[in-house]
Amino acid sequence: MLSRKLLTATYPLARPSNLRLQQCAFHALRPSIVLFKAKNKKGGVVELLDENDPEFLDIEDVKAAEASLARELSMENTPDSGHNTNVFNSFYDVLVSETRNPKELHAMPKETRLNNLLQHVKQPDEADKLPKLVEQWRNKRLPITPFTSSKLIQSVCEVGRGDIAYKLLGDRYRYGLFPSSGDFEKTIETLCKANELDKALVTLAMAPLYKSSLTGNMYATLVDGFSENVDDENAIEKAAQIAEEFIKTTEKIEKKENAKDALTKLADLLVKCGDENRAQAVQSFVATI
Repeated sequence: MLSRKLLTATYPLARPSNLRLQQCAFHALRPSIVLFKAKNKKGGVVELLDENDPEFLDIEDVKAAEASLARELSMENTPDSGHNTNVFNSFYDVLVSETRNPKELHAMPKETRLNNLLQHVKQPDEADKLPKLVEQWRNKRLPITPFTSSKLIQSVCEVGRGDIAYKLLGDRYRYGLFPSSGDFEKTIETLCKANELDKALVTLAMAPLYKSSLTGNMYATLVDGFSENVDDENAIEKAAQIAEEFIKTTEKIEKKENAKDALTKLADLLVKCGDENRAQAVQSFVATI
């Protein structure tokens, strides 16, 4: 037989107003989504009620909890018939509020809700808000899995915000991501499309810090990006330097064959620029891939 009651202090209460605080003593010190049970002297089970349990909440709290749950379910079940900024803002505002104070351990959002939010990132200005939330999320000691890390990078890159991905990857202590090689490829590609080539080059250097493998795609994107940069008179020189670095570290690079086309085009450009020696070195390497 289950006894559905709260654990209370056994010592006399100083004031009736302290009753609720003492009833909450255990509740306030454990994650809100976990329901603990303890055996009593009679061999039964006493439950420490979840913070959203109707027996624990006041009437006003019950109504507020029901309304909040209804809103959340409504947002999650809304069909995607075009982007609705209000959906993103609703998810975002709730998560920012719940993660603002890292010491409030009774307010712990579900770990999946960050993934739910990322599904609604459809505008560049929405990506701007994510670093603040991710920092608060980490300060709250909430986990970010490799899947969530990849989803985060993918979400911001899909709206053309390679600079946000660059920011998130650039501070491991603050944001604590677990990116894959594919995430670095996506970030470099997005930055090159936005002509943020220096940031793309720095992103390449970040990959080993996360123990992510360097790939032929990363170098191919950079070589193409610099080669096609008509605004920089030294663009071909920079592309050639990247190619030389690629050739020197080829043993550490995965899927190096993916850089073959980019290197071939670079060799042709070097010939046109009269740099026969470099062109020949690149062509010789391409022949070995």
